[in-house]
Amino acid sequence: MTTAATSTKTFLALLRVIQKIDSEFPLQYAICLGEIALDEGLSLTDLSLRTGMPLSTVSRIVGALSSHRQRGVPYDLVKVSIVPEERRRKELRLTPRGHDIIAVVEDILSQTRPERLRA
Repeated sequence: MTTAATSTKTFLALLRVIQKIDSEFPLQYAICLGEIALDEGLSLTDLSLRTGMPLSTVSRIVGALSSHRQRGVPYDLVKVSIVPEERRRKELRLTPRGHDIIAVVEDILSQTRPERLRA
């Protein structure tokens, strides 16, 4: 199998993991989930800056990823905690279900040589 075919196969495997969460899981949600997994405890503002998305959009996405989805069943992948010392700051962490999803993603990526993956 060629390098391109291997990369495409890995890409499709990753998309299928996301698709199992919800067949219509938005890419922006996946990006936010990945950023939270990279740095658990980051704030909504930090997530907004890292993704380049407006704070209002990130807040809505985090609501859906946690337990406060406006329409439909929430995904329960992220836990939002208010920092006691800074009542206005909300920290974002993965739930056990979120950790399970990221573990599957990491397993798929570990089967592909890192030097072949390009952002």
